[in-house]
Amino acid sequence: MIELLGLGAIAGVIPVYLGIGVALMTLKVLNRARQIFLIGLSVGILLYLFFDVMHEAVELTSPRDFGSWGVLLGSLFVGFIGLVVVEQQGKRLGRGADAPLFLPYTIAVGMGLHNLGEGLAIGASYGQGQWALSGLLVSGFALHNGTEGFGIVGPSCSHPLSLKDIILLGLLAGGPTCLGTVISGYGVAPYFSLGCYALAAGSLLYVIVSLVALSYTEKHRLQTATGMFIGIGLMYITGMVLSLLMGAKA
Repeated sequence: MIELLGLGAIAGVIPVYLGIGVALMTLKVLNRARQIFLIGLSVGILLYLFFDVMHEAVELTSPRDFGSWGVLLGSLFVGFIGLVVVEQQGKRLGRGADAPLFLPYTIAVGMGLHNLGEGLAIGASYGQGQWALSGLLVSGFALHNGTEGFGIVGPSCSHPLSLKDIILLGLLAGGPTCLGTVISGYGVAPYFSLGCYALAAGSLLYVIVSLVALSYTEKHRLQTATGMFIGIGLMYITGMVLSLLMGAKA
């Protein structure tokens, strides 16, 4: 149990906190145009993660398994439309979605659901005695998750994060990696993984739409688009590094 938690912390919790720290230090020296660029960077990272989790979700469905259709579409609906409803209710009541840190916390939850899947992969390989593979997965996911700190911090450009917020955001985004490594040892129903991935996809899609509406203005379109490209590029490169590590093992 302790070893599994340690693997999850190294792969998820620590890299996310390091990424948040680097992003916060970067944010202090940025003017408004560069802050918009950082939001664009966040959108690029989240776009990559969205397609990643959607791919994982679709892989767990089957044309003949109508139950999997319902789990995917239902979870996606809850993650996306559910957050839109929360936003509308928050505006109507004067709180909730209007809070400055609503988007960062939503991002952290979406990333946490994504990282839960990574933890399941690490725990499964470790449980099968494939320790070398587990080490490679931990290294690759750690590199990948380090960039997610920018995705969390980017939307909070004009609102400083307290220490409490930083701790909670890091736990929400990275903590599920530890949870995944532990529960994988007890066996996980495919529908559970499918639901987590689809929920993550829905919440990430909500945040992507919100951030694009916020940043892709006529004055800052170039900064936003450039940031998006670099964000996607960073995630792609770290993903390829992980694939190279896996290929070296194979």
